[in-house]
Amino acid sequence: MKSNKMFTIVVAAILTVALAVPAFAGAVLDDVKKAGVITVGNSPDYPPFESIGDNGERIGFDIDLLNAMAKKMDLEIKWVTMEFAAIVTAVQSGQVNVGMSGFSITPERAEQVSFSAPYIASGQVIVTRPDSDIASVADLKGKKIAVQLGTTGEQQADKIEGAEVVKPESYNIAFMMLHNRAADAVIADLSVADEYMKQGTFKRAGEPLSFEEFAIISKKGNEPLLDALNKALEAVKADGTYDAIVKKWNL
Repeated sequence: MKSNKMFTIVVAAILTVALAVPAFAGAVLDDVKKAGVITVGNSPDYPPFESIGDNGERIGFDIDLLNAMAKKMDLEIKWVTMEFAAIVTAVQSGQVNVGMSGFSITPERAEQVSFSAPYIASGQVIVTRPDSDIASVADLKGKKIAVQLGTTGEQQADKIEGAEVVKPESYNIAFMMLHNRAADAVIADLSVADEYMKQGTFKRAGEPLSFEEFAIISKKGNEPLLDALNKALEAVKADGTYDAIVKKWNL
């Protein structure tokens, strides 16, 4: 009799949890639709994905893509500027509905947040100065590497034995350190590296260190909102808008 009672209690608890998550998730999507606004955590220091333009406006591939997706969903976007390393926490706490700021899909992040469908692929590469003798990852032993805090570039740098890794809060600072010889190399996403190399003061070294896919992140259990974003992404790809944005940002 005691065991049957315990079984009933356990089953009831499981059902309560199972029903609570969809209710929360559906409520978030409903709230977004009702307000007509989706709040998005973003760190605009990651060109060509997100940065601040000459007129002070937020620009980049991520910005154009989500604007196009939001239009399909009949939503306005409220961009919330924050440090990249703080966006996951903001998403988890519900401070923002989603985060879109060049987030690579990784097992570590998958334990903290849920991902949308991938929207573009990239990889981590080594960037140095033109006069550097660094030609591959093997040459980074004993060198100082600058990477943005909280990125997959940081994860790649931490794997390199014998290297000193410094972790500023933005890639603007990391590349400034490289330019000023306060660092010997930067590890960054391929497209980000290409953007900074347009300045003519940097070069790539060796082969890419990884292959990665970018996605939008949201709080676990918030899959209905991510599903709606996935449908909008499919619509933007189907009507040719996605290809036009890729071409615009040379990705």
